[in-house]
Amino acid sequence: MRTATLTAKAMLTVTVMAGVAGLCQAQTAPGYGDYTAWQHWSRIQPGARAGLASSYDRAGANADFSQYDDPPGLQTEPIPATVRTISGPGVIYRFWMPHLTAKQSFVVRMFFDEETTPRIDTNSVALLGGSFGYFSAPFVTTCAGGQVCYEPIPFAQSLRIETVNQQLPTDGSWSAKRHYYQYTYVTLPPGTDVSSYTGTLTPEQQAARDAAATVFSNAGQHPAGTSPTAVRIDTTAATVPAGDSITLACLAGPGVIRRLNVRMETATDEQLDNLRLLVLYDDAAEPAVDASVACFFGAGRSRAPYRSIPLGTDSPDGFYCYWPMPFHQSVSVILSNTGADAIPVDSAVVEYEAGSFDPALGYLHAQTNSTVRQSGQIYHPILSANGCGHYVGNLLYIRESRNAFSMLEGDEVITIDGVTTCYGTGTEDAYNGGYYYNWVAVQSDEPEGTYPPSAIRPLHGILHVHRDATPIARADQYRWHIADRVPFCQSIQVDIECRYALVGAEYTSVAFWYQLPSVPGNLDNDCDVDQDDLSMFETCASGPGIPHAGGEACQLADFDDDSDVDQFDFSVFQRCYSGANVAGNPDCAN
Repeated sequence: MRTATLTAKAMLTVTVMAGVAGLCQAQTAPGYGDYTAWQHWSRIQPGARAGLASSYDRAGANADFSQYDDPPGLQTEPIPATVRTISGPGVIYRFWMPHLTAKQSFVVRMFFDEETTPRIDTNSVALLGGSFGYFSAPFVTTCAGGQVCYEPIPFAQSLRIETVNQQLPTDGSWSAKRHYYQYTYVTLPPGTDVSSYTGTLTPEQQAARDAAATVFSNAGQHPAGTSPTAVRIDTTAATVPAGDSITLACLAGPGVIRRLNVRMETATDEQLDNLRLLVLYDDAAEPAVDASVACFFGAGRSRAPYRSIPLGTDSPDGFYCYWPMPFHQSVSVILSNTGADAIPVDSAVVEYEAGSFDPALGYLHAQTNSTVRQSGQIYHPILSANGCGHYVGNLLYIRESRNAFSMLEGDEVITIDGVTTCYGTGTEDAYNGGYYYNWVAVQSDEPEGTYPPSAIRPLHGILHVHRDATPIARADQYRWHIADRVPFCQSIQVDIECRYALVGAEYTSVAFWYQLPSVPGNLDNDCDVDQDDLSMFETCASGPGIPHAGGEACQLADFDDDSDVDQFDFSVFQRCYSGANVAGNPDCAN
């Protein structure tokens, strides 16, 4: 087989296939639809990229304020500054400041599509206080010392965010004028249909906003409502023997689990810690979801009952999970008792729906990590994964023996495909709080008042915050990235700095993400099978009986494992071709 002949055939075949693949995997409209298209929460979108524009200290120290892309460095004078210039298409999904910072009326200007006049020209008091245009509740809220706006701000070609720094003391002393900020955004593949923000909503956009507002305002109810074709599997009162397990569901695919409930009204903290939730897909040997009931749901240990959009502990059926769980061949949902005593379960529910297989839907994963901080340790790892998918949030539990919240000084750091892309400004900031969750620089005009022990919102909140002279400090929190999901093609690492916590401080986290099975033909590890993979395949092409050049890509291109890359391998590659920014089918080689 000659490379030139292969190229001619490839161009003829894969061009047609690319068009077909593009038709098969339509995307929901970016913006409010990202919240209401429930099953699309699991849809992997190759070519999408997450970003965070924040005031983090570019020098690696802890001066995470009044810093911008231009001019660089810590700014102390009242000068104009560029927060970030972003190439489109894309959407700003989140804008956050501490409540006290927002009260300083920082300028917020946004220039769209290379325009010289800003379409948004306001200040932080108006935008984060819910008085700017249609930006209002439930997408704009104040919570535990922070203020956040989740109104989507789309841009077609580009977006430039500008502000004006405010005067800071020259001696470095604290000032309320310190400018802490975060803008979370996602850029989309070229050609994605995005209409830039105009200041008003069309009737269609208003309807989409109303639908998303209903989801936000009714956290605790299923985001997709009821389904007449859903099947409910009930487990009545049962006891899980020590060292044993019970199966809540064992299903043949394809389909999707719509909801999972576990009710344990009188369970002790120890029982909640010892009972583990396991989810296994397609007869895998290892579970994709493996976490204690306590950590997975955010239950027990004096945590507040809560209702967030995808997860909570306060419902008639007990703890609930509404994260969609698509499965292809099969799925098993198991409760496993790792303790020394039997554990009673009042009831459980698994609701699922059969459906056709969609290769772009990722499998839900949940990973628990626990750290007891050691001397010199910089980070607690929340998530480390290889493959193709997107990250959708976490629960984080921190405890240390000190009557102070210095542990909350640590920044969130996200590294995507080997590049650090998102660098935050503090632990409570990552969960939309501020100033140690309103336990310092206290603001009295907050919904939960001063020194809140808990504060619950649809996408974020604190389940238990406390410190005293025992000494003890504790903070349990959650945040979900539904619209502002964090895509990755090869790998993702999510860390939280723990360097400011005491040696011996305890960190436990549960990370949630969706991930695709490996796809044959994806030679460059970027989620799709496209012309770039074809070029690599051509380089490996050797002909029948002639050993290929070796290396990881050529080994992957040798689909029949006969040490050559020939016409048979190319026939498999043709079946697997998906096109640029279209997730490949893991079954394509069969």
